[in-house]
Amino acid sequence: MAVLKHLLTGILVCWAMQTQAQILKQKDNAEALYNQAVQETKLQHYDKAISLSHEALKAQPDFIDQQLLLARLYMLTKQYDLSRKYTKAVLAKNPRYRDAYYYAINVELTTGKYAEAECYADEALAYFPGSREFMLKKLGILDLQHKVYRGNELAETIMSKYPEDTTVRNAYIEHYLQSGKYYQQLGNSGMARQSYDRVLLADPHNRDAREANLGVALKGGNYQSALEQVNDELAAHPGNYDLLMRKLSILEDMHAYVEALSTLQEIQRRYPGDAKARTMETSLRMEAATYYANMDPYTLYGSVLEKNPGNREALDKLIGYSMARGAYQEALAWINRGLKANPNDSHLLALKMDVLEGDRKYGSAAALAMILYQRSPNPMLKERLVQLQTVTGREYLAQQQYDLALASFESALKVSPGDSAVLHLLANTYISQKNTSAALKVLDQALTYYPANESFLLKKSGVLADAGRYEEAAAIAGELATRYPSDERFSNNFVDMRLTAGRNLMKAEEYDLAKQQFEQVLAIVPSNQEALDYMINMQSATGKPDSALYFADKALTLYPGNRDFLLKKASVLQDMHAYNESAAITADLVNRYPYTLKYKNAYLTSLMSAGTDYQRNQQPDSALAVFNQVLALRPKDSMALLYSINILNGQQRYDSALAYIAQGIKYYPDNETFLMKRAITLENKKDLTAAALVADSIVKLQPTAVNTDYRDYLASKTLKNQFGLYYLNSSYDYMSDKYNIATIEYRRYIKRGSYAVQLNYAGRKTGNGLQGLAEMYYTHTPKLYSYGMLAYSNKTVFPQLRAAYSIFKTFKKDIEVELGGRYLNLDSTNSISGVVSVAKPFGDFWVNLRGYAISESSDFYTSFNLTTRYFMNRRQDYLQVVAGLGTSPDDRSRLINFPNLTGLLTHSIGAGYQKVIRYRTTLGLFGTWINQKISDTGYQNQYDIYVTLQRKF
Repeated sequence: MAVLKHLLTGILVCWAMQTQAQILKQKDNAEALYNQAVQETKLQHYDKAISLSHEALKAQPDFIDQQLLLARLYMLTKQYDLSRKYTKAVLAKNPRYRDAYYYAINVELTTGKYAEAECYADEALAYFPGSREFMLKKLGILDLQHKVYRGNELAETIMSKYPEDTTVRNAYIEHYLQSGKYYQQLGNSGMARQSYDRVLLADPHNRDAREANLGVALKGGNYQSALEQVNDELAAHPGNYDLLMRKLSILEDMHAYVEALSTLQEIQRRYPGDAKARTMETSLRMEAATYYANMDPYTLYGSVLEKNPGNREALDKLIGYSMARGAYQEALAWINRGLKANPNDSHLLALKMDVLEGDRKYGSAAALAMILYQRSPNPMLKERLVQLQTVTGREYLAQQQYDLALASFESALKVSPGDSAVLHLLANTYISQKNTSAALKVLDQALTYYPANESFLLKKSGVLADAGRYEEAAAIAGELATRYPSDERFSNNFVDMRLTAGRNLMKAEEYDLAKQQFEQVLAIVPSNQEALDYMINMQSATGKPDSALYFADKALTLYPGNRDFLLKKASVLQDMHAYNESAAITADLVNRYPYTLKYKNAYLTSLMSAGTDYQRNQQPDSALAVFNQVLALRPKDSMALLYSINILNGQQRYDSALAYIAQGIKYYPDNETFLMKRAITLENKKDLTAAALVADSIVKLQPTAVNTDYRDYLASKTLKNQFGLYYLNSSYDYMSDKYNIATIEYRRYIKRGSYAVQLNYAGRKTGNGLQGLAEMYYTHTPKLYSYGMLAYSNKTVFPQLRAAYSIFKTFKKDIEVELGGRYLNLDSTNSISGVVSVAKPFGDFWVNLRGYAISESSDFYTSFNLTTRYFMNRRQDYLQVVAGLGTSPDDRSRLINFPNLTGLLTHSIGAGYQKVIRYRTTLGLFGTWINQKISDTGYQNQYDIYVTLQRKF
């Protein structure tokens, strides 16, 4: 049973892995098909694009972008039912998919289903409140349905929200032009005129509105208004033939024959050859004669009032006839004539208020309404007064005279403090002026009358948020969301408040407080992408990569395959030094989207980090493999090339390193870094001539002190010969003679070391001494080398025969040990010595302790030297201090008296300095003081000065 249980578990795991792989494969295939379908759509190959889209949906049925593309394709091919089907499917899965609403609205508009189109527009505005595009869409739909009142209200709302937007202004003008034409068709001249006047407020030079307004005035018999419009046009275009003819026609209709004849005369004067004007004069005069023979009632009542100025009936009739004809200026003149006699006549004041309102002089009408209301307060007058003050304020708003608008709304609010429309307008005006304190004051006043009104609460929440008081704003938004859980407007508003607060806290670098805001968003809407994105960023920014990874995984659970979240997770893994896992994610993104540069850059970053991590962990082969992956994608990557070169140099794979250097120089010719790498690699390879040539080219490009020094260093390594001059001067306090030795030397450098020959000369009273000397340094291995020397002289001054040999071995920690021997023959005396030394560098210091065991006839002696050097200038120059005990067989200044000195107690101390000039010329100066005890109380001293000069060539 246990075996069966494990077998079943294994089968299930394999099946799950296979299924997951299949799903990922299908998903990648669907993405590829979608991209092909998009390209075919751009080429207008709609049938092929539809076929590819269906294949993609078979591979991934929940591919929402593909469904929306199909909706678009079916709309383009006029298969509206199928387009409608896929649009609904997209919105069912993601009600906040903005583009889907555009397609849904367009399909319904194209098929004439305006009510359905309006529903989609309302849904879109519920998810995207205040969206300019969707508000304009809805305005267009309302116009198509001739829902004029709602259209007017929406047009005013959009215009007040976006007063400077050209698109909104054009839509506003087009709406009122359409509504004016609609009212004209219905025969409602007054409303048509109001619509055209709205257009002229927004665009005073709009020709369509002017022409239409004139037509409305003429059709409605409002000749005075029509005449005023034509006169305005003539003021801008004096002498225009068509305008003069139109004015003549209006005057004729008004029976103003005197002015009509005057206008005709002006036409004849300006256009003397016009036949039409000449023929009109007779008919116009005949018409005038007939009219004046049978005068209308208006003229009769006027004659009555002339004879009896106090006749109230005649005055009322004249006012009535003038208003009926739309001649507001005439009516106003009659009213003013009556008020001159009776200034406080309430009836005349009320008529004047009506005339002023009809003539759109709302401010003056409101002033009269205030006088009448103060005289006789009643609900009807109160309502009329508030209405006029409100309309006056709207007019000022349209003209952007905000101070006057505020004064009008404030006056209306004093009369009716609880009027919701006035409160809204007043609050909106303060909000548009960014006067937060005044807006909040008005909104608080509104909420005392309407404490549960969601519109005022929502507005107050927005004002508080704009003022940076996010907690107060969010508290109101949260209350609304709780009160109306099914209304997404309020939950979305609450989420937006918290998101905005979080963003601002992020800008202020208050990351912990910002996280609290995003956490509250996720508590209400766990799938909010923006909050998840911010949480990942916040946790990373505050050094909490584990938490950032948690939120990245949570986001990918909700949105599997989301590219942005995958990239975020890769970045988090990068911060956690999980470079291989990060690279796996970015590699998958590159495979899916090979032309997206940011995914490629992220993948390369992950690979570079993984490679440098392998380097730090002493895994050069793994690092090199990763850097090769980088170079396969980006052959010009300078860092990958340099890292690879360093690794290969460290492994002494110089030819491979030179191949990478050549690649670097190919992409970056004359680059100092790659040229220097080439010089160093050739030096390591011991190809010093080639290295020196490269170093010389570097100096030509960048003649810095460092580059010049390196060039000289390499050039010196190519020199095989050296000439040397040495001079030793020894003086004593116990005798007058001096012991001077002059030396000339030639040295040849070979692959495994060097050899040299010397000729030493010393002059004495007893004769001149000559000594020939040969020595050699030979390198057996990098850690083992030998030194050998053989010298022969003519017995004068120098020992007749001298020989030396030592072998040197370097151990761990750069400890060097020497073992060797010395032989000396002087005056039939043979001396044999054993040598042991230990040397160790300490940074720029080098210390050597050497001991000699000396056997001479039957005697045995010892000698010790301690040498310390401090190196400078690439270990070419040094300061030296030497302390000695006893006389060593390597001390040239004392060898002539060696048998006499070996038994004496001798102390010595010396110091010196060696300087190398451009790695070719070496100068040295050394001094030594030697003190030896010759008896219990007697001492003698020796002083050595040693000067050296060496020159390579």
